[in-house]
Amino acid sequence: MAVSLGKPPVVNLVAIDTGSTLSWVQCQPCAVHCHTQSAKAGPIFDPGRSYTSRRVRCSSVKCGEPRYDLRLQQANCMEKEDSCTYSVTYGNGWAYSVGKMVTDTLRIGDSFMDLMFGCSMDVKYSEFEAGIFGFGSSSFSFFEQLAGYPDILSYKAFSYCLPTDETKPGYMILGRYDRAAMDGGYTPLFRSINRPTYSLTTEMLIANGQRLVTSSSEMIVDSGAQRTSLWPSTFALLDKTITQAMSSIGYHRTSRARQESYICYLSEHDYSGWNGTITPFSNWSALPLLEIGFAGGAALALSPRNVFYNDPHRGLCMTFAQNPALRSQILGNRVTRSFGTTFDIQGKQFGFKYAAC
Repeated sequence: MAVSLGKPPVVNLVAIDTGSTLSWVQCQPCAVHCHTQSAKAGPIFDPGRSYTSRRVRCSSVKCGEPRYDLRLQQANCMEKEDSCTYSVTYGNGWAYSVGKMVTDTLRIGDSFMDLMFGCSMDVKYSEFEAGIFGFGSSSFSFFEQLAGYPDILSYKAFSYCLPTDETKPGYMILGRYDRAAMDGGYTPLFRSINRPTYSLTTEMLIANGQRLVTSSSEMIVDSGAQRTSLWPSTFALLDKTITQAMSSIGYHRTSRARQESYICYLSEHDYSGWNGTITPFSNWSALPLLEIGFAGGAALALSPRNVFYNDPHRGLCMTFAQNPALRSQILGNRVTRSFGTTFDIQGKQFGFKYAAC
């Protein structure tokens, strides 16, 4: 998503993350550790060159909001400057951002809003974007701040589509959407129990024609997570069912991936005589199919490319994993790629659209 920050404006490309709340971009000066920002992500934002940029003071109410939701263990304050600070880590530590909170002008179309976001001075981030904008349910997330401007956002909803082929365009829509276009159906959307995010209720998982799960459970929608994380018991059933189906086409489960809580397969040739080179899988139509069913009748009938991907180091892998430490299951972005997904916050429903991008 492209955002225009400050005056004079700097246009940055940022990742949208429904699994987090804080928004941040890499800023000048980067005092500790910086990540290489690609040219297409735009120039590094410098708050000192924006005449509308303001620091967030330690005593302000705005400073206290991130401290609570990010569960910071100490006061998030740089006392010498009276500047509010933040620290956020993603997943198991694959990325983090540390910096100062600022407010500045964000332009959306012909309208302007005052946005609070993080200016990162220390960042570990392997993606190409300038930063991450949080779409979670906390009051300081980008979307919740935007919702405070009804002249800009007349209806509280957002929609996006992430393409399977990253060279093709996706889309991001803020506000009203085409309700009739959601041919995958709707399911109730609610605030997560354990995190400031949004969740759905899963009711079934069908793999290779077999119904594996029939009980209801919460699933967080996290556009920032690649894999879909399942309960260990559900993951074990999926592993067994898909492994049996894959053996019929000459592919075997790898032990290394099992230790890493992934599901990956090698062909008989690669499995028996592995020399460091893996032959990419190409017969996608031969792969078993999966479907995830949600409350209210909505369903994701997944194509093989939503379920599997070629990993140069592990073989043909599934986009599903297990994480016993999680309190909820997670719907990751690989299974929803090419689907249009709509978070209708105002109407409390979530919609799917097939082959949207």
